[in-house]
Amino acid sequence: MFVNYDDCILALSSSICNFLGVEGTYPSHPLLDSLIEDFKPKKIILCLIDAMGAKLIERKLGADSFMKKHLLEVTQTVFPPTTTAATTAILSGRSPNQNAWLGWYEYIKEADDFIIPFLGKGYYSKKDYGSNYVFNKIPVKSFLDLERTHDIFPKFRKDGAKTIEEFVERIVADSFSKDRFIYAYWDEYDDMMHHLGVDHQKCDDYLNKIDDLFKKAALRLSNDSLLIITADHGQIDLLEEIEVKSSPLDKYLLRQISNEGRCSVFYIKKGFEVAFEKDFKKNYQEDFILLNKEQVLKSQLFGAKENHERFEELIGDFVAIAKGKKSFVYQKSKDHEKIIGAHAGLSDEELLVPIIAYHN
Repeated sequence: MFVNYDDCILALSSSICNFLGVEGTYPSHPLLDSLIEDFKPKKIILCLIDAMGAKLIERKLGADSFMKKHLLEVTQTVFPPTTTAATTAILSGRSPNQNAWLGWYEYIKEADDFIIPFLGKGYYSKKDYGSNYVFNKIPVKSFLDLERTHDIFPKFRKDGAKTIEEFVERIVADSFSKDRFIYAYWDEYDDMMHHLGVDHQKCDDYLNKIDDLFKKAALRLSNDSLLIITADHGQIDLLEEIEVKSSPLDKYLLRQISNEGRCSVFYIKKGFEVAFEKDFKKNYQEDFILLNKEQVLKSQLFGAKENHERFEELIGDFVAIAKGKKSFVYQKSKDHEKIIGAHAGLSDEELLVPIIAYHN
């Protein structure tokens, strides 16, 4: 299932664009537009709970839960369903192909290195390029660049919230601010599932805790606030991480793989494209869809609008997209940490996200 970009999470972004008086690039969300028109909020609080996919809410929360009671719609996120691509898209109103922020780590030719955009660090090299390195090379506009906006982040940011309780309390307190838009992002649920798996009891308990905190806090929000809760993606449990370095594919590679384990970009030595594709399909076609560059561009997998000038260089020669429960990793080092919960593939569990809306 590929994303319908005229009816996905970017519709939410376009509705926020309309509210803030800026131009969106995709159709807005009719239900959200109607809600904003009827309620006429003075501010929108967009809360994004990392990895809180719609399928997880469906399976793990009760019928009387806050999230289910105020669920406006289940929709698709962008592709790939991963934090770098999705949160950047949501905050900019632009699809990943427009932003050229496609995954956790990208090959940046100026540095001849694979760099994590959010951190400015080499994924393989561990070299520190500075936190703004990729921002400077591939700038992205955000709602947070506008006046009377601010964000709330976890403790990895200076002065970020240290606990989920503090995070929710800050949302309540900031609902009384004079700002028009507040973005609140929380990452702990995603991290927990990566390490424990999506069906671990601790993860289930944590999701129910999030729901309960919002249920109690919602009643204390300012009366002129519209709270929207969503996610960047969901997660599934992996069966296997395939090491490319020791696979039949490595001999064809120009450099290591990039982007994501379940949406992997391959750069191939010139003249070996046909052999690579043949070997890939022979060994991995049950679990992955392989698209060459021309097929990626034709499919509009990463977005339906005009491509960023650097998009083609960042998708390499082939993109391998997970349709099963496996993932690629270039090489498992001695300190390699096995991931259980994962995302960035094509399953409903990864792609479907909720749009939850509440106002007093």
